[in-house]
Amino acid sequence: MHKEFEYILPFFLSYRVIDLPNFVTSKLPSIIVVLVMAVFLSACAGIPRDVIGVGAEHIATAEQKGSTVRTIYIATTRQKSESKLEYFSGERSQALQLGSIDVSIPQAHEEGKIERLKGKTIDPQKHFILSTPSLHENGTSFQAQLNNQLASLPSDERDILVFVHGYNTNFSAAVLRVAQFVHDTGYKGIPVLFSWASRGSTLDYLYDLNSALQSRDALVRLGVILNEVNASHFDVVAHSMGNLVTLEAMRTLELHYGDGASRRLRHVILASPDIDVDFFKTQLTSVSKVQDRFTVLVSKDDRALNLSRRLAGGVSRVGATDPLEIAKLGLKVIDLTDIEERSSTNHTKFASSPDIVQLIGRGLKAGNTLSAQTTPSAIKTVVGGIAKGVTIIPTSLLNGAQAAVISVGN
Repeated sequence: MHKEFEYILPFFLSYRVIDLPNFVTSKLPSIIVVLVMAVFLSACAGIPRDVIGVGAEHIATAEQKGSTVRTIYIATTRQKSESKLEYFSGERSQALQLGSIDVSIPQAHEEGKIERLKGKTIDPQKHFILSTPSLHENGTSFQAQLNNQLASLPSDERDILVFVHGYNTNFSAAVLRVAQFVHDTGYKGIPVLFSWASRGSTLDYLYDLNSALQSRDALVRLGVILNEVNASHFDVVAHSMGNLVTLEAMRTLELHYGDGASRRLRHVILASPDIDVDFFKTQLTSVSKVQDRFTVLVSKDDRALNLSRRLAGGVSRVGATDPLEIAKLGLKVIDLTDIEERSSTNHTKFASSPDIVQLIGRGLKAGNTLSAQTTPSAIKTVVGGIAKGVTIIPTSLLNGAQAAVISVGN
């Protein structure tokens, strides 16, 4: 029996059952479908949570052997784990812990993949390796380390990318994903991972949802801390349920600090947003300059978001809804439905598809090029050979300007 079934009883008990016979006949078939889908998706996911520090002795010499070492800065609301190999668990902390972790990316790395150890012997030329995190006592020392590294970069690369992971993601998986993503996009600035307390279990959806909401103020605190470092620009990439945290934090920052809180904000990429469509529309009303900064990546075949829709009472999720409806809100939308993904969930195309990570990388490097284009031919030039079509949408929300849906495919 799949190990996730140990959570089925609490999952059932989370429903308020008043009329048991009616519940069995009306709800049970739907719940069984959800559980089967959840177990299927969980079986297809899964980076082990206990890989922190495994093979870390190789990191010191990794670059000499052709590997790439990236320092990932971390801000997390996770509790420390009793296991050194997990380091941070999926349980919630009220404190915001700051630190950094080194990741060695193997010379044999293939774009879109995370090559991890599956046997007993780790090979730095074939596998990603994570160091043990170094933690900071306070925000001041965290800022100092960031400023030192920013000062060491060329003046046109002194940027920070904040990455917010999604649901069903343990700490190890989050670090590996952001390292793979920044490497494959060719991002030259400094990556900062905001890791909220996801338990990394498919059937802990409701727990993860509440953890995401619980972490909103912590992401706001991170934004205040980063606003005082010497970065030229900030870019944000959020995935899945991480979009909920990101937009809530952005709303809070603007409500309390005004436009000044986002004056250096350049790009906001919302990948596969696991957000109720109606709630998303409300969130956007308190965020400025969405047409200049925001790009939404959607895929109508996203199986993980289809599961999320069932768990959320049948309300569509932004990342799997009609892209034209999202574009009408004044947003640039890239439709990834025809992009193939290695996994069966179709939920991580933004990072696992070489074409898409290259597209994102070009956008981050060259400026917000998609928003500057106003004709289908110009947009196709930016998107390149994977462009399948462009739909331009006039919208009053943009004061007569135009939004666009860009369809791409392999």
